Amino acid sequence: MTSLRGHVLDYEFVGSSYKTWRIETTLDLFDIPITRPVKSDCTAIVNNLHNLSRQADVLFIWTDCDREGEAIGGDVVKLCQEVNPHIEVWRAHFSDMQPTAIHRAAQNHGTMDTLQIHAVHTRSELDFRIGAAFTRLQTLKLQRFFSDKGPVISFGSCQFPTLGFVVDRYLQIEKFVPEEFWKIALSYSQNNPSTKTPLITQFTWRRDHLFEKWACFILYEKCVQAKLAKVTKVKSKQASKWKPLPLTTVELQKVGCRMLRMSGTAVMAAAEELYRAGLISYPRTETDQYSDTFDFMPLIERQTFDSSWGQYAALLRDGEFERPRNGKNNDKAHPPIHPVAYNGSLTGNAARVYEFIARRFLGSCWKNAIGMETNVEVEMGGELFDAKGLVILERNYLEVYTYDKWSGNEIPDFQTGQEFIPHSLEMKSGMTTAPNLLTEADLIGLMESNEIGTDATIAEHIQKILDRNYTFKNGQYFTPSTLGISLVMGYDEIGFETSLSKPFLRREVDILLMMVFKEFTYRIPFLHFFLFF
Repeated sequence: MTSLRGHVLDYEFVGSSYKTWRIETTLDLFDIPITRPVKSDCTAIVNNLHNLSRQADVLFIWTDCDREGEAIGGDVVKLCQEVNPHIEVWRAHFSDMQPTAIHRAAQNHGTMDTLQIHAVHTRSELDFRIGAAFTRLQTLKLQRFFSDKGPVISFGSCQFPTLGFVVDRYLQIEKFVPEEFWKIALSYSQNNPSTKTPLITQFTWRRDHLFEKWACFILYEKCVQAKLAKVTKVKSKQASKWKPLPLTTVELQKVGCRMLRMSGTAVMAAAEELYRAGLISYPRTETDQYSDTFDFMPLIERQTFDSSWGQYAALLRDGEFERPRNGKNNDKAHPPIHPVAYNGSLTGNAARVYEFIARRFLGSCWKNAIGMETNVEVEMGGELFDAKGLVILERNYLEVYTYDKWSGNEIPDFQTGQEFIPHSLEMKSGMTTAPNLLTEADLIGLMESNEIGTDATIAEHIQKILDRNYTFKNGQYFTPSTLGISLVMGYDEIGFETSLSKPFLRREVDILLMMVFKEFTYRIPFLHFFLFF
């Protein structure tokens, strides 16, 4: 038995002449042959694989059961067959590391999926050729505008759409023109014996606001002339705040950025540290549902030892447990992120990320929070106003998952047909405001919804545009640099049908890659179609 460390083979152009960056050879990079040498820091790993293969009859691949894991396994097969062409290859198919799943995978081994392997190789070759060509083109053309030699101005098919999101939001704010609006604000006051202070209920105008001042004034005058407001509808119903779904990598990064005030890179670094220490499951997964055979109780039991959340784990163990909700995603490679062991001596970022993962897991195993919601509709002068009250009856998962908030809002016991004189009735003005610059959580959400990067690479793409000085962070917000804005606007103004700074081209590539996954014979025509069409 031995282990790996991700991909062991790299990509490289054939011929020494292409190691020198020259404008006249840039176009050739789309067509010249490439080779896959061993990565410089993986020589010992490959030597180990060669030595073990010489003595073995069977090669049993246990890499991740996603496309990337299949491609890594395919590289291992290639390397092992270099020294032992007749070695038999088995493939384990599993989605979690619990004993039952491991034994089932060992007893029911399959074969390597060639289509998945070639789909990954196709995407990697595209990224390598496009990235190399455009990076050289940009750098050679733009370096003269910098002092000294100037930086490497890199290009990546995921990196640039990521930068595009940041620049688009910045330009949207720059072009924003505030506009004045008007609205009607109505409130009701009732004495509250329990607090000895008035209970003020704020009503929201059904129209929200108008941009025509005199139109709003006319409607406001009608309300003033009516003098009395009348309750036209009162509706009470039970409300639920849904417990969180099982944890995925993207959700870990988004909530980590927002609630823990950490960067996505820092969150993933801490998660990787916890994984290597055997404290959490594999932290790179798209799966938000547990298998039917997943055993929760041993994992919950281990959390009972914690002084902060152990009491809630004990409640789940003793009868409050409810199976987690099922999300819509299952990558068939890994379960959702969850704690697998407990260590009360963690410190720093590792402690904060572990606490979040543990509380998220326990929260997903509890019941939804329950409340009673009351909606009140009021009519005055022909205009409708709404107010909403909420009484929380059972906090349930909110007890342990402190990252979700659900606040009650007390309102009086309104009755249909009740009339009252408003505590206040005002016509107010305001100004529309520009959106905020993107936070890292915002950016991760945009990348996820537009399918830019994977759960494993989103944080890397964001870090790359920071490292290249295409953007920088001012507090929690991303602000593009002059170079970043110039690159995006330059590509946008070339006039391509689809700009390289937008996510649409990358999405088209992923759709076409599914053709490769379904039928390998598409691979070579697809490469030529994409690179030369």
